[in-house]
Amino acid sequence: MKKYLILMLAAAAALVSCGKETLAPETVQATPITFNLSANHPDATKAVKSGWESGDAIFVFFTGAAAPKHLKMTYDGTSWTSAEYNAATQTAGALGLKNGDTGTMRAVFLPFGSDATVSADGTSFTFSETYYAYYLTATLDYTVADNKVSGAFNMVIPDGYVQFFVEDAEAVDEACLLGTDAVIPVGVASISADGTITETDDKTNVDDMPGYAYSGGYLFSGKLNTGYHSYRSNGTETVEANAYYFAKKKVADNTRADYFVSGKTLTSHSAVKLPAASNIYAVNKYGTPNKGKWVPVGDGITVTLGKLEGSGSSEAFASYGKWYTCNYNCTKPEQLGALYTFFDAANALGVTLPTKDQFALINTNCTFTWLTVHGQQGTVVQADSGFLFLPAQYIGFYWSSTEYDIYSAWVFYFSSSGDLVLDHFGRTLEYSVRPIQN
Repeated sequence: MKKYLILMLAAAAALVSCGKETLAPETVQATPITFNLSANHPDATKAVKSGWESGDAIFVFFTGAAAPKHLKMTYDGTSWTSAEYNAATQTAGALGLKNGDTGTMRAVFLPFGSDATVSADGTSFTFSETYYAYYLTATLDYTVADNKVSGAFNMVIPDGYVQFFVEDAEAVDEACLLGTDAVIPVGVASISADGTITETDDKTNVDDMPGYAYSGGYLFSGKLNTGYHSYRSNGTETVEANAYYFAKKKVADNTRADYFVSGKTLTSHSAVKLPAASNIYAVNKYGTPNKGKWVPVGDGITVTLGKLEGSGSSEAFASYGKWYTCNYNCTKPEQLGALYTFFDAANALGVTLPTKDQFALINTNCTFTWLTVHGQQGTVVQADSGFLFLPAQYIGFYWSSTEYDIYSAWVFYFSSSGDLVLDHFGRTLEYSVRPIQN
């Protein structure tokens, strides 16, 4: 009888336990939040990349969202779709927003970083790669209402940003670099929880901007260097920054071509189309140079300064001499190179120095602009056809091959006002050498 009672009690306990499981309430899932977001493109006149394209992606960061989560908006050619991500796990994950939540959204657009991933360091975010072409950001207030977040981002180009486009049918991402002392490559270093963007500070004005392949050419972006000026003489006086020297390099073989422009002004949001990569200075079979804007740079490469005179059948090219694009013992124009005496340059080195008359022709027919090229100060000598950059240490002396007497020879240098001066100095002094072709 006792054994039977124990079995009855055990059965009753089992029934009570089963009853509790059957009556337990089901877990209530949170209602998903939908995102009704769009974004306008900046003024097309201020951006070389002038409209949204299929595959473009915008990364959105929310205050009030469960860190370290973010939203990625992707454009399909007609509209935007949104996906929530957890940066800690690189997987889809709801932001954790609910009705009544308020805060701000910060959107970041990387024109060539749509495939970038976001990682988190605490409550800050970084991209998987630094793209030196960040130029579209916006901040917007939001409120979650009816399980929905709505808004239209007013995308803007950050102050100081400029863009350059170089046409090149063979353009491949980051296969070309562009440098100018007037611009500093800048990207996004990190985005904090409140949407504050910290820019990169690892580049200076002597660093190159990477080129991104776009629409049959390369697009380069950066921020204006506020410390950039055109110089007169040895830097004691500055003038309006309206002259710019560009150096374009191919990554594969490091070949380089330079371009100089004066009388222009770069301002915030400038979008500049530079000469096509194929627009190269060259001399034809008749010895007459074309007017190619990009001048090749390197050991043994020459450029003929000059101008066209007359018209029609009487038109002729007047040459001011054929000049190496680099100093002796240099491979780039911005290098000072070795300093040699007149005797070293004229005899031992086997180079041909310009004559006094060639200097006089340059002085009469060319313009001179002082600026810096990759950090080296000097002057650009610009003719109707061709240009040279002469690096200058202090006021910059260059020997001619013309002797003044048995003790001295003619040199040219730039005065404190920036003018070319022809004078004679003792032949044992050491000054820069700028040879011409034999």
